[in-house]
Amino acid sequence: MQKKEEKQEKRYLSVINKILLILAGVLLAYNIKVYYDRVSSSHYEIKGNEIIMKNDNKYLQDFQLASLSKVLSQNSQTTKLNAQLTYNRINDFRDFFASLENLSNLKELSLSIGKNPIVNEQVQAASLGKALAKLTQLNHLNLELDSLFNKQSIQVILKELSKISGLTELRLSLISCDLSGDGLQSLYPLTDIKNLISLELLLIGSQLKEEEMKHLKTILHRLPKLKKLNLNLYANKIQVDGIITLSGGLFQQRQLQEFGIDLYFNNITTNGTESLMGVVGSMENLTSLKLGLEFNYIKNEGGIFVGKGLSQLKKLKDLSVNAASKNFGFDGYEAIVTAIENLPPLENLELIIGVNKCGVSGAELLKQALFKQNKLKSLKINFLENYVGDAGATYVAEGIQYQKNLEELSVNMNQNSLSDRGALELARAVKNSKSPKIVDFKVSSNEITDKGIKDILVLLEQALPKVDLLQVEFLDTALTNSTRDDIELKYGSVDKLQLKLNTIPASNWE
Repeated sequence: MQKKEEKQEKRYLSVINKILLILAGVLLAYNIKVYYDRVSSSHYEIKGNEIIMKNDNKYLQDFQLASLSKVLSQNSQTTKLNAQLTYNRINDFRDFFASLENLSNLKELSLSIGKNPIVNEQVQAASLGKALAKLTQLNHLNLELDSLFNKQSIQVILKELSKISGLTELRLSLISCDLSGDGLQSLYPLTDIKNLISLELLLIGSQLKEEEMKHLKTILHRLPKLKKLNLNLYANKIQVDGIITLSGGLFQQRQLQEFGIDLYFNNITTNGTESLMGVVGSMENLTSLKLGLEFNYIKNEGGIFVGKGLSQLKKLKDLSVNAASKNFGFDGYEAIVTAIENLPPLENLELIIGVNKCGVSGAELLKQALFKQNKLKSLKINFLENYVGDAGATYVAEGIQYQKNLEELSVNMNQNSLSDRGALELARAVKNSKSPKIVDFKVSSNEITDKGIKDILVLLEQALPKVDLLQVEFLDTALTNSTRDDIELKYGSVDKLQLKLNTIPASNWE
């Protein structure tokens, strides 16, 4: 009898345990659902007819993407979508793309899906292309597919994309996609977008060499007449012959009003610079120019060609020149700065001319140019490792103080053999500047003492009432631990002030 009761009790307990396990499972599933609903809801924001999804690098997975797809399905009236979905763990975007098709009123789309471990690449490329082709009202598109598709898949997507007749502005990012050989032929469908007036191509690290440039030349020949073109060829190997070929394509786009090209580390040398700047100088309608020629061995002669090309641009308002290169020299630097001095009044100027060792004389040339270009709204000077010393810093400071309309100021004088005196002159120029709202001030890797840094901060503190943001960098100076602690105590929580400083050895505080 007792054994029978024990068996019944065990069966009873077993049933109870099963029920408890089931309840626990249901409760766990419910909590997980609530948690992921809450997490997913934090992954998007709706503002009127705009949806914003800023979820890059959040390690989203497919089941979390499903909730974002649902958001698209439930908001078909949306006219603007910004979906940043890069650097996640998403394998399959097809449901998301299917939901995207339903946004028939969409006019602006920014879709970033690169750096995801997708599967069935060709199928997903076809799904994306099909979705894009349905967005017939679209006129602005930013499409980022970094490290995602091969050239065949890219061509499938762009062929469908070219069916959007009203598309006027396109930014296409294919960073680290292998486009070597005939890979750039996958971009040929772009030439069928007849109303395109603005094109930005990011082909960074796409394994492009001289021979691939013939395809880019063909694309530029076949494109409609653009108003804006930006080519980022950073970290490829197009070399001299490549840039000469590309220049032939750019010759067909001389009507451009805005042009940018980044050729960092492509080894175009002096001859390539001559070819490029010959075309740039003939773009008579240019109002905005961005030249990225850093580390291309353009030497003095190349700098002279840059100056000659710039001097012909009489409508220019915005100019960015990056000619930092250890194989540069004073004559090339002088040609560039003198050309800037003689341009009609600019509104925005960025001059990245570091590691040229232009010295005091170079700083004085810049001062003269800034005296002429005194109506700037934005001024960014990067003089890294030019060894201008205190005298040169004083010249630069005088040029800054001569500006009357500045809204943004950035000064990088790192590694320029400055002592307290030169750094204080620059700080005084910042303090006395009339109206900048954003200031970035760098004097790292100079021999500035504890007292000098404290005096600089006293000056800069006086600029705080008129600025929205003041960023200050003192890295690798002669700062001691005790002064660092004093500065942290006094300025660590000051509104609108962002400080970066360390000691030697470096501290953990920034």
